[in-house]
Amino acid sequence: MNIKKLAFKKIRKMHYRGQTVKLRSMGIAMNNFFKNPYTYFKSRYYIETSAILVFILQFTTITPNFLTYIYTLMSFSILFLLASNSDICILLATILLFTKGTLDWADGLLARIQKRTSNLGFLLDNWGALVGSYAFLLGLSIYIYNKEEEQVFIILGILLILIKALDLRNYAYHLAMYHMFKEKNKKAFLNKLNLKKNNKYKKNINFSYFFFFKNIVQNFLDERSRSTDLICLIIIIDTFYYPTDLLKYLYFLIFLKHVLIFAAGLHFVINKNFIFKND
Repeated sequence: MNIKKLAFKKIRKMHYRGQTVKLRSMGIAMNNFFKNPYTYFKSRYYIETSAILVFILQFTTITPNFLTYIYTLMSFSILFLLASNSDICILLATILLFTKGTLDWADGLLARIQKRTSNLGFLLDNWGALVGSYAFLLGLSIYIYNKEEEQVFIILGILLILIKALDLRNYAYHLAMYHMFKEKNKKAFLNKLNLKKNNKYKKNINFSYFFFFKNIVQNFLDERSRSTDLICLIIIIDTFYYPTDLLKYLYFLIFLKHVLIFAAGLHFVINKNFIFKND
């Protein structure tokens, strides 16, 4: 496929425009410094670095999906580096955590330039983020164990992975999609799904406090870069400047957060017909 190579200035402009629209659709004003100072600077870092990377890669045979594979493998590298108990390796892990979003922002841009956007690429991109989440949480638990010498953090790390992997709500989504592929009469199967659940809950005033609490829990130390960068900063301070107990207490809170999310998933799937209608 003979694709016309683009000037760096055009790639950069295309990237800014695309990311501004994408973040706006998520309710994030990328260009509003006073409202989102962290996003203002971090988004520009990702855009500038990924635009440079894509400008170079367009002259190679590297595909967007290959970039996603590298992004995913980097997550495993971060896991082992955090668990290494070596100051240099831990520093390298924080650098990779801070910069790996460049690859995540580059693969989609490269796909658009090479006209290789695909559903597979969308799937791999989200799968890579999931792998990164698991690897980071497990690596962080081992890092805290090495620092505190308390086995409870190894146990919490394993339990956290299990809680996320066995979430009933996510399994219900996977099961629904699996049967959607298998069923010949897809219209009949759609009638089994509770597709109007969100509207029903939003109209019920009794759920206003629930949604307020839900947003607090879900946004607390989530897997977005602002939370990861905060944890990286604490790791650097702990490792090279002044040891604190802050990180271990934050890990307890992260564990509690996922327990609450797991319990809420159980409650809504079982008692509120969140995915499937009651027979």
